[in-house]
Parts: sequence; structure tokens; C-alpha cells
Amino acid sequence: MMLRTRCAFVVAMALAGSASCGSDNVTEPSILTIEAGIPTGWVLVGGRQATYVVGTDTHAHSGRYALSIGGTDTSVLRFNGVGQYLRADPYRGKRLRLRAWVRQIGIRGSDVGLWLRIDGPGVMQGFDNFSSRPLLGTADWHQVESILDVPRDALEILFGALMSGKGTFLVDDMTLDVIPATGPTTNQLLGYQDLGVDSLTVANAAAGRPTVPTNLNFESK
Repeated sequence: MMLRTRCAFVVAMALAGSASCGSDNVTEPSILTIEAGIPTGWVLVGGRQATYVVGTDTHAHSGRYALSIGGTDTSVLRFNGVGQYLRADPYRGKRLRLRAWVRQIGIRGSDVGLWLRIDGPGVMQGFDNFSSRPLLGTADWHQVESILDVPRDALEILFGALMSGKGTFLVDDMTLDVIPATGPTTNQLLGYQDLGVDSLTVANAAAGRPTVPTNLNFESK
């Protein structure tokens, strides 16, 4: 388990903005304190951006902790979040749903939500990062989801949560499930996209991945 810097990052909440998701009566704390440090089993995505802090917060949906991403800018060029990478073998030919409970506090930005990606032999086969429906404003705990089909030659599944914006984004009680292939997906790709690496490179990276996600409730630090 990697050592992590333990520090507090206090995000001031601008509560005068418009609410969303029927949250007009939500009572928000005047501040949230994010304890910096990526939860066990997760990795940082988006690089080490000075305008974001990723960690945990005790304002959880259930249990003691929730993932928390705090941002201080609205640049579409910067984002931060967390991710996990899985070998696709058990999920090939099936439909996957990534679902989580989320809470928004004074968020302004572009891409804010869950992200789910399917990689195959040298190509990205499916992708969703909530850019078409970013979670903005202020809203109490509610469920959101991303749904993608996993092709039969898929090699790797990548997923997590991210934020490109200003405010605080809380995520808790995430699930990754196989569901019946009925109705639409949330795939944002019009077709496969070249990853810029050869098939063998993707296959070798995927071979060392686990097949089961871990710490989806963010309780382990």
C-alpha cells in the first residue's frame, strides 16, 4: 500500500447558485474538508493538477467515506479523478453498467461524472465520460450510470469518476454490473478510435490486470 500525504483541503461552497436534480431544499455545509490521498485500489487520472484535490470526505452516502474531488477552475483542458483497469475476459459479449451515488456542490464546468471505457486490439471500442450530461450545480445524493457494450474481442475495461470544473464532487457506493442488453447505451463514440498503440501492447497491458473491481465504496484508504 503506497504512502499518501494526509492533508486537509477546504473548499468554500458558493450556495447561491442554481440547484439541480430537485435539490432546492438541500442543506449544504458551508465547507467540506477533503483528506487528500487516493483510496486503495484506485489510481489518479488526469495528472497532478494544482487546481484539483482528490481524496475522501466523511460526508458519505453510506459508511464512513466517499470519494471527493475538489476543483478551483473551469478549464476544459484540465481534469482530475480516479480510475481502475480490468481485464475484459469475463465481460466480453456482455453489457456493462457503471453506477454510483453522487452529490454535487456548487459545480461549474464541463466533464463531471463517471467515466467508462472499453479498449480492444489497438482501438477504443466504447467511451463515456458524462461530457454530454455533466453533473453541474448543487444536488443531494442521487444515482447516475454509464452503460457500454463489451465487444467479443475487448481486452481492457477502464472506469472511474472525474471532474473538470469548480466546486466539489462526491461519489460513493459504486457498482459495476453485467445487465441485459436492452435499450440504449451511453456510448459517445460513433465508431472505433485508434489508440495510437499496437494490439500487442494493449494485450500485454491487459494481461496483468485484475478481473474484479475493488474498494467501490471508497472505505479502504
